[in-house]
Amino acid sequence: MISAAPYEGIAKEVIRRLKFASRLALAEVAAERMVRAWGATRAGWLAPVPAAPARQRARGFDDAAMLARLVARECPGAQVAPCLVREDGPRQVRRARAERVDDPPRVALARPALPLPPGDLWLVDDVATTGATLTACAHALRESGAERVRALTFARADH
Repeated sequence: MISAAPYEGIAKEVIRRLKFASRLALAEVAAERMVRAWGATRAGWLAPVPAAPARQRARGFDDAAMLARLVARECPGAQVAPCLVREDGPRQVRRARAERVDDPPRVALARPALPLPPGDLWLVDDVATTGATLTACAHALRESGAERVRALTFARADH
């Protein structure tokens, strides 16, 4: 996993304002840091971690998809592959680590017969806290034949 910042201080505030106050311009800041951490000359497929449908409807945007598009815009060898969907379920926010790990989000391929691109698939998300969501996404991709699954996040909580 590559993360641009620890999930604390300014990075935590950027994510909070992006997700919960719809400060969409902050996605540019986060993506720029992600490109710097990942490497602008790197190539690969970027698979946004899907938002729960109810949360996406309530917010009016999907921050991981936005970040993936912005990173791909700055990295000529990167392409976005929106290949995952997520069921509505309990919110991850304020759930204990054990709850998140024991009951992770339900994620699947958007179309079960969808051929996955070869090589590395990079999951893109705003933050990795427990890793439960990234693990669920990686599992769905590997079950569907992905060769290698990696993760790129703006921030990461270290436990």
